[in-house]
Amino acid sequence: MAGGVRRQRGQSVASVRVGIGVNTVSRGRVASRLREGLSSRVVWILPFALVGAFYASTRLALLRRFPGFIDEAAYASWALRVHDSVNDRFVALAYGKLPLLSWLGAGLVFAGIGPLDAVRIVSILAGLGTMVIAALLAGRLGGRPAALTAAMFYAVLPLAFVHDVIGVMEPLVTALLAVALYLQVRLAERPQVVTGLLLGLTMGAALLTKETGMFALVLLPASLLAFDWEGDRLGRRLLSWIGCAGTSLALTAIVYLVLTLSELWDDYPRARESLGIVRSFGDGVAHPWRWIQETWPTYRPELVGYVTVPIALAVVVGVIFAFRRNVRLASIFLLWLLAPLFVDLIFLPGAFTRYLVPMSPLIALFAGYGVVRGGQVLAQATRRSHQTKWITAGVALVVVSTALVLDARVLANPSTAPYPGSSRGEYATGWGAGTGWPQLAAELRLRATNGPIVVASYAGQTEALPLLLRTDGRIQIVRGQPGQSGPEASADYIVENGTPLPPDAGVGTLRPVWTFHRPQAGTPIVLYRRGVVWQGTFYETPDALRRGLAVSDPAFDRFIAAHSRIRAWYVAESSR
Repeated sequence: MAGGVRRQRGQSVASVRVGIGVNTVSRGRVASRLREGLSSRVVWILPFALVGAFYASTRLALLRRFPGFIDEAAYASWALRVHDSVNDRFVALAYGKLPLLSWLGAGLVFAGIGPLDAVRIVSILAGLGTMVIAALLAGRLGGRPAALTAAMFYAVLPLAFVHDVIGVMEPLVTALLAVALYLQVRLAERPQVVTGLLLGLTMGAALLTKETGMFALVLLPASLLAFDWEGDRLGRRLLSWIGCAGTSLALTAIVYLVLTLSELWDDYPRARESLGIVRSFGDGVAHPWRWIQETWPTYRPELVGYVTVPIALAVVVGVIFAFRRNVRLASIFLLWLLAPLFVDLIFLPGAFTRYLVPMSPLIALFAGYGVVRGGQVLAQATRRSHQTKWITAGVALVVVSTALVLDARVLANPSTAPYPGSSRGEYATGWGAGTGWPQLAAELRLRATNGPIVVASYAGQTEALPLLLRTDGRIQIVRGQPGQSGPEASADYIVENGTPLPPDAGVGTLRPVWTFHRPQAGTPIVLYRRGVVWQGTFYETPDALRRGLAVSDPAFDRFIAAHSRIRAWYVAESSR
């Protein structure tokens, strides 16, 4: 009896040990599978994370170093006005522009960010979104390798590298257009109400950013190339697409109608027309070849410089392979690539590089896919298919080498970098460039050490200087008109930026006291001090004149009365 009990206990213990062993093995297998799964996810995500880190680090490195040129300074000032007063939320309309950038910038100003940094952060975040969409679209053609390569190309493409850190409207509208393209393809492949609603909101936001957002509406029918015309229930699916697309257009119109809430809405068309930046549709289509011949010589060096020849060749290769892979998707993407260039050449007399920014995600898409397929073909031709990844990486490095040189020079010194084409004048050397204004602001702060000063300008002024000095109560900045009246007539200092001062620039005599020479013999910024000259000596203040004359008070009064020009200056200075 006792022996039987001992045997049962032994069997029970053995069973428990076996169970524990089985559980241990099972847990080990689960842990091993978890580690393998986690490792595979890390391997999958890590390259994209590195590209994202490169994008973020390079753009943030330029955030406060890129010189704030005239347009982004204006947009930053609008963001500040929207922040300061809700009544100014539509201020952009008064200048012939649209308000979404200033609204988003104002939101960041509320968070404690400076206005110029705010609009630039909007552009940086928009560029990040554009890079993600470019990767997603490229993945539709060539899977993960094409997606990764497209993201990498976008991160280093000079057209995006430079403009994603500038607080203008183009990076934001480019991101919204890229999202609209992605949603349009999704809607054509699988019509759903949610997709239609998201598309409507996206296109509406694009129209609130810049007129370029109209591309999304015009190219919406082209998305039907991605529609399955051979599947079952064709009529039902087509009606579903029509309904969803109609919903998108209706929602877009509702979003755009927000602009009519402003009393400035009626002024917007006139303000936009006064800018003279767009030809009429009839004028554009009546003489397209004439406008192309006129505009292309300006755009050519900008495209060569900001896209680079190797990347352009990769785009051509990518287009060829894309049409072999999926002619419908390739056709849609090619239309979206060429539409901005066509419109810029035909309808926009001013050839500004930033107008080409909406092409950047499609350039990255085709270039990335072209390099991936080119690497695969090269690996097969050299019978090294097992080294396809390394061959593709080598091809990609060769293709982006020229772009990396410009990127590096911009990173090293954005004020002196050799920007291609007319953008060199815009960003570095011209009167509208942001170079020189931080240095002038520092000089004015130094000169205001002994007391408040008034600084005036007559022409060539941008909002960059007022933004830099907006928190310094010692310095008042005024805009001037020629003549002997107004605060500008007696301002302590006058700023000259490219446009010569008027013959009648107020009382007294102006003497240059500080000059900033922009790079490459660009337009200088000159600071003049107001005062009077007597017997070859320049006097800045009435007290300095009194000490210089070293006469009694009655004699000084007689001197002032006898010299009308000095008297006008003395009276203006004494009455301040």
